[in-house]
Amino acid sequence: MNFAPRVFPLLTFLIVSPFLFLQAQTDKLHDVAEQLRAIDTGGKRNPSGDIPPAVQKLLPQFKAGLREIIERTLNEHSSSSPETLHKLILADLKKSGIEAQNPVQRDGYYTADGDDFGNLYDVTVRQPARHPDLMAVVTNLTIPCGSDASFNLYRRNGTAWQLILVEESNGYKDISGGQGSFQFAVSAPDAEGNWYVVAADVNPWCSSNWQQLRYKVLRPGEDANHPAVLLDEHTSIYLGTDLPYRLTLNPQGFELHIVAAQGLDDSIVTREHVRNYEVTGNRVTRIPPLALAPEDFLDEWVALKWEAAAAWASSADTTKLQQWHDRLNRESREKIDTEFDFVQPCKASDKTAKWQIGLQLEGSGEHDLPGDVPAELFFTITKHDSAFYVERVDRERPPGCPGNALPRGAREALP
Repeated sequence: MNFAPRVFPLLTFLIVSPFLFLQAQTDKLHDVAEQLRAIDTGGKRNPSGDIPPAVQKLLPQFKAGLREIIERTLNEHSSSSPETLHKLILADLKKSGIEAQNPVQRDGYYTADGDDFGNLYDVTVRQPARHPDLMAVVTNLTIPCGSDASFNLYRRNGTAWQLILVEESNGYKDISGGQGSFQFAVSAPDAEGNWYVVAADVNPWCSSNWQQLRYKVLRPGEDANHPAVLLDEHTSIYLGTDLPYRLTLNPQGFELHIVAAQGLDDSIVTREHVRNYEVTGNRVTRIPPLALAPEDFLDEWVALKWEAAAAWASSADTTKLQQWHDRLNRESREKIDTEFDFVQPCKASDKTAKWQIGLQLEGSGEHDLPGDVPAELFFTITKHDSAFYVERVDRERPPGCPGNALPRGAREALP
C-alpha cells in the first residue's frame, strides 16, 4: 500500500502551520494597536488624565503581544549581539504595524502621536554587565503626556531565552500609573551567584515639574510576573532640569541622585538628594551619605521620621533634638517658615568636620511665630566617616565658630 499521498499534505501542514501561527500573532497585535489608536484621548495637547476602561483592558494585551514577538525574535537569533537584536526586533515589530518613533519624535515632549495610545517610542536591548546569560529588553509605549515602560528580563536556557522577570504597570486608572522616565540596573552576582534588579520610574502627568520618583529592588520570584520585592519606595522629584535623577550601582548596593526640593529654604528651590542603599541578602538598608552638604543633610534629617533621624544625632541630649526635629518635620510642621542665614565651617580635628548653621524662623502666611519659638535656631553639624550628624541645637549661637558663610544655594543640574 502506498502512503506517500498522505505524507505530502502532512508535511505541508507542518511547514505552513508555524507561519500561520506567527501571522496570527502579528494580526492580533496590529488589531490591538489599532483599537488603542482609535480611542479618543480628549483632544491633542489637552488630554485627560483618566484612562478609559477600554484602554485599561487593551494595554496589557498590547504589552503581552509585543513581548511575544520580542521573545520569538530573541530565540530565532539567540546568539546575536544586543545591537543586532535591537534592529531585528524593530524590524519584526514593523512587520506587525508597530513602528518605533524616530529620535526627533522621541526627544519632543509632545509628538504627532504623543497624546495617543497604541504607539511605540522605542525598544532598548541591553546585556547587563557580568551577566552573559541575561538579556534585558525595555519597551516604551506612548500614553498622553508621557510614556509607559515595560521591563523584561530573559535568561539563556541552553540555546533559548526564557523570560524570568517582568516589571510593568497594568490596570491603572489615570496616566500617573504609567512607568515614565524609566531606568534600571542589574547588580553583579555575589559570591553565591545571587543578584538583583533596581527599577526606577517617574509618574507621567500633563502639568507641573513636581512629580514622584518610584523605585524598587527586585529578584526573580515564583514566576516572571511575580518577582520578589525587596524594597518599594517613592520620593518627590523636580523635572525642570536636564537630568532629574541618576541611578548607579556600587560595590555595596546602589544609589540614586535626585533633584528635588530644599524644604528648609524655599528660596533655594532645589537641591541634589542622595539615596544610598546597601543590599545584603534580601535586606536593603539606607546608608550614608544622606546628603552632600551640611545644609542639605539638615533638611534631610528633619524630613525623616524620628526613629530614623535619631541614628544621625550625636548629642547626649536627644530630647531637645527630638523636640526641634518634630516641630520642623514636614509632616507635622507648625505654621513656621524657615530660611538659612548662614552655613559656617568651623575648625575641627583631622577626622571630623564641623559646621554651624543659622536657621531663621518666622510665622507662615498670616500666622505669627509661636511664642515659644525663637527667631533663629543654631544647629551644630559634624561629619566623620562620610556621615553627617546633628550634634546640638541652640537658641543662642555657640561661641568658637565665627563667620557667616552663605549656603551653596540652588544646585546645578546633575552632570
